Amino acid sequence: MCYTSGVDENGEVNRSGFIGVMTTTRKRVVLAGALAALLAAPLAGGLQRGLGEHFWRYPPLIVARPEHAPFSPLIFGTFALLGIATLVLYARPAWFGFSQTTPGPEVRPRKPAQFPAWGTLGLVLTALAWICAWGRFTWLGPLRRHMFPPLWMGYILVMDGLVYRRQGSSRLSRTPLKFAALFPASALSWWYFEYLNRFMRNWWYRGIEEFGPWHYVIYSTLCFSTVLPAIFETRDWLLTFPAFNRRFRKGPRLHPPRRAGLLAMLGGTAALYLLAAFPDAFFFATWLGPLAVLAGALALTNTSTPFHDLLKGDYTQLLVLAAAALITGFFWEMWNYYSLPQWNYSLPYVDKFHLFEMPLVGYTGYLPFGPLCWCFWLLWKNLAAPPSTISDGR
Repeated sequence: MCYTSGVDENGEVNRSGFIGVMTTTRKRVVLAGALAALLAAPLAGGLQRGLGEHFWRYPPLIVARPEHAPFSPLIFGTFALLGIATLVLYARPAWFGFSQTTPGPEVRPRKPAQFPAWGTLGLVLTALAWICAWGRFTWLGPLRRHMFPPLWMGYILVMDGLVYRRQGSSRLSRTPLKFAALFPASALSWWYFEYLNRFMRNWWYRGIEEFGPWHYVIYSTLCFSTVLPAIFETRDWLLTFPAFNRRFRKGPRLHPPRRAGLLAMLGGTAALYLLAAFPDAFFFATWLGPLAVLAGALALTNTSTPFHDLLKGDYTQLLVLAAAALITGFFWEMWNYYSLPQWNYSLPYVDKFHLFEMPLVGYTGYLPFGPLCWCFWLLWKNLAAPPSTISDGR
């Protein structure tokens, strides 16, 4: 099966993208194979390196700060330059080969929409949960350690309300069942990163010392279930603005090599192995390795991902998802700063100059995290549904 250019004679994306027809069974095998690679590759690397005692500890309580490679100005500077270049890309896309698009009116509903009741509920929920999370009120008792889910549920409802206000429809109002499905998909997705972190120990949680195993898994699942909905709602909101909806449609066209999907899967699998075998040297593969595996597998099943649009020079979905994750990440780190439970970081080479608990250049990790979340959503969605109905999830 060979990867074609993906662009037809009219310059539009060739959705087939491959020579030959992939059967339903083969689609299932490819997606299941990608999931197996995500799990097996880091385990193989971890076994080669040796699994420490901490790997089997549950809940994963960390008594002492994990030790990693010391700060490196060169590596820190490299990630800083990447972050600055990305910000310049958003501000000055023409410098990166993007053509100016014809200005048009903002995306607006036919009739002005009122801010919906669920958005107002989200504002109230966010404000109350924020106060309770940072207030350390003793009268709240155990509840004061359980503010993360209501805080982020409030954020999700607020963002959905803002989308509805600007364009007259939103995920919640338009497809409530698909909106609800994001939550279990999100929990599954972030549990995978908790699995990866067992090999790296790049973050840990304070304030969970009193949690038993079931308490930890249930509460963590509730917290993790808000990740994808928060990013996707922020993406939807950004797309209501011309600066994001039109600005990145005419960029340099991508010309991938033959068998690009297979090469991406193999490269991502190798990166995950190296991440677990040499966690300091390959810590950045936390987000890039899974992204390569999933994007490659989805391409092999002829599923449209944010990378497909690059074939015709449209970078909108890719850059908007990256920006949405970065915006959401800022709120994650800010609200985490005075909360309990709280996550802390111990990162190799770059663990200086923090904004909240996160080292400043660590925010660059949110850029691939947005597209990665979209690919995870497509994986779960397409494994749960008949492969003949595979779609891009937009």
